[in-house]
Amino acid sequence: MRETDFWRITLDTNPDTCNLNCVMCEDHSPYSDSPKLRKQQGRLRPNMDRVMLEQVIRDAAAMDIKEVIPSTMGEPLLYPHFDVFLDLCHELGLSLNLTTNGTFPSPDKHHNVEYWANRIVPIGSDVKISWNGATDTTHSNIMLGAQLSEHIENAKRFIAVRDSWAERHYCSITMQLTFLRSNLEEIPQMVDLAIALGFDRIKGHQLWAHFDEIATENLRNDIVFAERWNQIVKYCHERVESHNKTASRPFKLDNFSELHLDNLDDIAPNGHCPFLGKEIWIDPSGRFNVCCAPDQERKSLGDFGSVAESSLSELAQSEQYVELMNTYQNHPLCKQCTMRRP
Repeated sequence: MRETDFWRITLDTNPDTCNLNCVMCEDHSPYSDSPKLRKQQGRLRPNMDRVMLEQVIRDAAAMDIKEVIPSTMGEPLLYPHFDVFLDLCHELGLSLNLTTNGTFPSPDKHHNVEYWANRIVPIGSDVKISWNGATDTTHSNIMLGAQLSEHIENAKRFIAVRDSWAERHYCSITMQLTFLRSNLEEIPQMVDLAIALGFDRIKGHQLWAHFDEIATENLRNDIVFAERWNQIVKYCHERVESHNKTASRPFKLDNFSELHLDNLDDIAPNGHCPFLGKEIWIDPSGRFNVCCAPDQERKSLGDFGSVAESSLSELAQSEQYVELMNTYQNHPLCKQCTMRRP
């Protein structure tokens, strides 16, 4: 396997640091064990230190990896070395693919929306803003601590900066959501809102229910909700197709795929993994991970080493990793993965 097969890397820089408590989040949901309890049990992960951050990003650039993602579990803008992260991307010519919860937190007073936008947009390939409702009640009930009006205002300000850079460098902006029973009926309105605000696409994922308390949010465990999802998918594609006939910049839908009603347990029968051989994950301690599955379940895939002990390129070509690439279709975790592509 060639090193250049890999084009993107995610660094879980600060997975245990966030200012929201989204109900579906593996670590920060109100249904998750409290940070205090996890700290007592030694399960609270530290931030990635600055030395490791720089080592991994420079190694990734040497492997000809093109794109870097900061933490997708915690809020990356709260990572104390996030400016260093951005500086390294500028220096090495790497694209930044960012997922933020949309609050644009300000560790320092000058870190407002415009500050972050002007730092991120010039190197950004895509900025995903988490969003989970078209009404304030739905949005705030899913993303505890968020307010829809603030999300809209922040998005407008960020997109205004994006537009000011558009002729020099274009950074796409994505509205990202989790498909749930509680926001299902608002998804068409969210598509309309995304178009109106100047987003480039709306992307979502079916729920990976980490907790019993949210199992009923799953669209795939009730045929009625699965059928309704398929109806909404058709409507959204028709809506976007109509918009794009006159739009100066096409709008896109991502992961808006109909469910197979005769096999709801398998989101993509015979679907392929979009990550193996293409993307790398590194956790705060330097552990080499193979995908974005929940951490405890992901460990069932095997131990693939650490950048604290081996180089990134060595880990990416290890026998264990190549073996998983050849056999993942038979692994129980991979069979239930909601990220596989049809």
